[in-house]
Amino acid sequence: MFFPCERPYAFYGLILLLPAVLLSINRYRKIIRQSKKITAAETYVPNGRRTARLSQTIMLRTVLRCFAWVMLVFAYAGFSWGTYEVPVQKSGSAVSFVFDISYSMNADDAPGGLTRLHAAAKYADMLLSRMGGVSVSVVLAKGDGVIVVPLTEDTEVVQSLLGTLSSDLMTAAGTSLGKGIEAALRSFPPDSAQSERIWVFTDGDETDGQLTGALEDCIKFGVSVSLIGFGTEREVEVTTGDGKTKVATALRSSRMKKAAAQVTKLGYGVNSDTAVKYIDATEAGSALELLHPLQADAPADSKNLSAVSYEVRPVERYSLFLVLALVFFVLSFAVAEFEPENRHKILHKNLVLAVMLCTCPFIFTSCSGGRVGNAKEILRSSWAWYQKKYRSAIAGFLRAEENAYQENDKVTMQYAQYDLASTYIMQGEYNVAAGCLKRITPDAPSQVRYAAYYNCGIVAYRNGNYSEAVDCFRNALKVDNSKIEAKENLEIARHQQTAKEAHGREGELIPVTENDNDISTVESAVFQRIRENDEKQWKNSEPEQKSESASDY
Repeated sequence: MFFPCERPYAFYGLILLLPAVLLSINRYRKIIRQSKKITAAETYVPNGRRTARLSQTIMLRTVLRCFAWVMLVFAYAGFSWGTYEVPVQKSGSAVSFVFDISYSMNADDAPGGLTRLHAAAKYADMLLSRMGGVSVSVVLAKGDGVIVVPLTEDTEVVQSLLGTLSSDLMTAAGTSLGKGIEAALRSFPPDSAQSERIWVFTDGDETDGQLTGALEDCIKFGVSVSLIGFGTEREVEVTTGDGKTKVATALRSSRMKKAAAQVTKLGYGVNSDTAVKYIDATEAGSALELLHPLQADAPADSKNLSAVSYEVRPVERYSLFLVLALVFFVLSFAVAEFEPENRHKILHKNLVLAVMLCTCPFIFTSCSGGRVGNAKEILRSSWAWYQKKYRSAIAGFLRAEENAYQENDKVTMQYAQYDLASTYIMQGEYNVAAGCLKRITPDAPSQVRYAAYYNCGIVAYRNGNYSEAVDCFRNALKVDNSKIEAKENLEIARHQQTAKEAHGREGELIPVTENDNDISTVESAVFQRIRENDEKQWKNSEPEQKSESASDY
C-alpha cells in the first residue's frame, strides 16, 4: 500500500545509523572486555552468564534506540494516510478558463456553422462580460497545459486573447484535458480566500485519459470544475496537424459525464454532486448555471457572511511516529536496568515509570473531545498561522469553534473566534474579521475582550470610521488601562476625528469665507485710495496757504 510522504529526503537521515552502530559496537566491545576482568563480588551469578547477559542487554538497547531514531525520521518525513474534510470560509470568486485548442475543436458543427473553438471563444466572451470583476486566468490545453494569462481582474487582456484562439498556438501533439486542468489548478494562489472554479471549454475528445485523475485533485483542494461541451454527437472529419490525415471526431459528452460521476462517487465534500458537472453549451440556461454560483460567492460584508466550502486533506501521522520513538527510547533504558534477579524492584521502580511515560503520550494524542481536544486544535492552527498557512489556520479555528459550540465550551469558543478574526485580518478581509470580533461576548476572558476591542478599533480606523475607532480603543482601556499602545491609538483616532469634523465645518463655510475675503479686499483698496488722495490734497494745499498769509502781512 502506498503512503504519501511530504519530505522524502528525510530518509537520508537513516544513513547516520551506520556510523552510530559501528561506534556503539566498538564501545560496547571495550565495555565487555573490561567487564570480564572484574569479578562478580556481590552476586551469585557466574561471570560467564553475567557477560552474556550484559552483551544481550547492550545489543537490545542499541536496537531499541535505532528503532527510536527510525521513528523520528518517519515522523519528519511526513507520512499520511486517510482523509478528512476541512471547512474553509470563502469570500469572492476566481475562475480559470481552460480552452481545448486541439485539432478536433476545428470541426464546424457548432451552431451557426462556427467551429467548436470559435463558438467556445464567443461563449466565454459572453460569460466574461457578466462576471462583474471576478478574477480570471486562462489556460490552453492541447498535448500539454500552459498558463497564458495569470490570475487577473483585467478582462480586456482575456478578451483580446479570445479573438486569437487557434490550434496553431501550441505544437504539442494530442489532447490532454487533465494537464490543462492541473495547470489551471496551479494558477490559483495557494492561500487564497476566494472560491476557486475551473471552466473547461472542450469537446471531451482526449487522448491520454488523465481527466479523471485531474478532477480528483481538484476536488481534494475544494475547486469546482465545470466541463462545457461544444459540438454535436455526430462524427465530423477534421484534418490533423500534418495537413493530410483525416480523423473523425464528435462531442464526447458521455465520456465527460462518466468522469464526473466517478469523482462524485468518491464522496468528497458536502456538495460533491455539484463539484464536478457537465454542461452542454447549446442548452438553454447553461450560462446562468455557470454564473449563478459567482453571485453566491460575492465578497461578504457586515450583513452577508461568506460561504463555507469543504476541502479534503490527508491525515498526517507524525504524532504516531513520535509516540513510537518515545516508547522505544524509554524501553531502551528499562531494558538496561532489568535483571531477572531484581525483577521485583525493577517492577516497582523503572518498569512502572516506563509504563507511565509510554502511556501519557497516548492519552494526550487520543484526546479529541472536550476542552483539551479543542485546545490542541487551536494550538495546531496557531502554528499554521505563524507559518502563514492561513487557509489551514482558518479550517482549524472553524473546527475548534464548532466543537466548542457543540460541547457548550464558551471559553474555547471565544478564543477560536478571536483567532479566526486575526487570520482574516492577515488576509485583508477586514469586514469579515470585524464580524467575528463583534461576536465575542462580554463574559469572555479579559485578554480576549481587550484584544477584540483593540482589533475592532484598528479595523474601524482602516475603514475611516474614526468615531467607532475611538469607542473601541476606549472600551479596550476600560478592560486594561495599562496598555500604552491602546492609549496612543486612542489619541491618534481622536486627532483624526477632530480633523475630519473640522474639515467638514470648513467645507460648509467656504462660500461665506470667500465672500468675506472679497469684501475685505475691496474695502481695503478703497480706503487706501482715499488716504492717498487726502495726502496729495494736503501737500498741494500747504504752500498755497503760506503764500497767501505772507501777502496779507
